[in-house]
Amino acid sequence: MNQRNGSIDVFRFLGACLVFLCHSIYSEYRPTLSLLGVLGRWVVPFFFMVAGYYFQKSYAVRPVQAFTKTIRNLLFVTLFVNLFYLLFTLLTEGTIKPLITYFTLLTGVYFHLWFLTSMMLGYLALWFLLHFKLDKLLPFVVVVSLLIILIFIPYNSLLGLGPHPIYARSLLSVPFLCIGFLISKHALDRHVSRLTAYILIALGIGLQLVEVSFLSSFMPSAAKVNFLAGTLPLSVGIFLLSLRLSISPEYPLSYYGRRYSLPLYLYHPVVNLVFHRIFAKSIVTGGFFHLMSPLIGLGICMLLMVVLDKYAPAVFRALCGDFSRPKVSVEEKSARVSSTQ
Repeated sequence: MNQRNGSIDVFRFLGACLVFLCHSIYSEYRPTLSLLGVLGRWVVPFFFMVAGYYFQKSYAVRPVQAFTKTIRNLLFVTLFVNLFYLLFTLLTEGTIKPLITYFTLLTGVYFHLWFLTSMMLGYLALWFLLHFKLDKLLPFVVVVSLLIILIFIPYNSLLGLGPHPIYARSLLSVPFLCIGFLISKHALDRHVSRLTAYILIALGIGLQLVEVSFLSSFMPSAAKVNFLAGTLPLSVGIFLLSLRLSISPEYPLSYYGRRYSLPLYLYHPVVNLVFHRIFAKSIVTGGFFHLMSPLIGLGICMLLMVVLDKYAPAVFRALCGDFSRPKVSVEEKSARVSSTQ
């Protein structure tokens, strides 16, 4: 689908920035960023819903091509980014031995790349359901997978279970890809008001805060859990709100979201680590620096993306896993013809 929703892209950009801020150096010194981490759980489910939403629109027109193109692009990105971080880890740590584990297949070679492997699993589940005409089971799959995720973590301690947290994260794409797919298929955004979206958001925030308070007595890291029951209404509410708002795709934040949200998510650890090592040896420390460092790091990361996009577009496309030739516009074709005459 060529038609973009500018509002979705704005929220994609805000979500990518939120991920950067919560992962930034010295973020543990700022209670505000800790709170953002609690409330920012909507970001990854939102990304999954966006993928499912746009995928349905492509699938409705060309089912086979939609799957082959999506899986191919996802494989390119996953393989390239994992190879990139293997080299990055070797250069920064001097060894990749800690990465040689079966968990790498589920998480990728760096901590944030589980998003890509989870996305792959979600599309495989979606392909199975659609290929075998089991699309009526999509709501059932959503409910069951969400229950499994919550049982794996954070409510495993209440049941005396001890599964590794990565299993819950790896399944996270399944329900939210399906939710995005169903919202697009049934045009649910047309029947849901902004008020309903705001109510879902408020409900989700309230539930998450209650859950964190409750779970803190059982698990010290409750505030860092990726998904809670309240994350469902929060992320769905934000996604529906993005569909109900009317923002032009030409709006600057829409453009940034469309162009830079993926590379910002994929490569923000590089900037964070380099930034941390530079200033760890610097005498510039203190409260003000701790306060401003997340914003400074975000600004540097965005500047690097914009500069690469403008002056080294081939490198920028490769970093995004796009190795195809750039499309030539009608104006460029005309200019080339004129120059040869």
